[in-house]
Amino acid sequence: MGEHLPKAGDLFYDLTEQIHSIFSTILRMKKPVINSLNGVVAGGSLGFALAGDYRIASESAKILSAHFKRGFVPAGGATYILPRLIGLGKLKLSFGGKTLNSKEMLEWGLVHEVVSDEQLKQRTVEIAKEIAAGPKTALAETKKLLLESDSLSLDEELRREREKNRESGNSGDAVEGIKAFLEKREPKFE
Repeated sequence: MGEHLPKAGDLFYDLTEQIHSIFSTILRMKKPVINSLNGVVAGGSLGFALAGDYRIASESAKILSAHFKRGFVPAGGATYILPRLIGLGKLKLSFGGKTLNSKEMLEWGLVHEVVSDEQLKQRTVEIAKEIAAGPKTALAETKKLLLESDSLSLDEELRREREKNRESGNSGDAVEGIKAFLEKREPKFE
């Protein structure tokens, strides 16, 4: 029966290109991405789910890297994002298809919080509103600095940080932030 199947590697090579395009888009978005994890997150969607800047899981959520059980290496950006989130020492998730429940995801640093299944949508909207009320330029530039920091030397990163502080410091958001601080009130960013 297997001899009649097309070469799966060739099919997955093209599919992986599309999956990687989506993963890269999520990581490179200027606006923060909030991901809600609900149910089972596996395969290519694992990278998508973990690429979010803020990740919330329902109590019943589970994640696993099922690629090995099918004879493949991870796809969907998992080999990029997992070491950055949990370090190389915990990558046993990728070896053997270990399943993590929501409590373990939180302990490992894969998600920022766990809420009941019923509260997931509401909490996600609350976080989105909190982030949307923040300084847009500073958020976008901070996300970019963090994403690119591992490919730069310390001196290069500090130089970029200094430049971005000058840029953001000259923005209307910074004026409002300082004004709000001096007036002892919450800032109202546009």
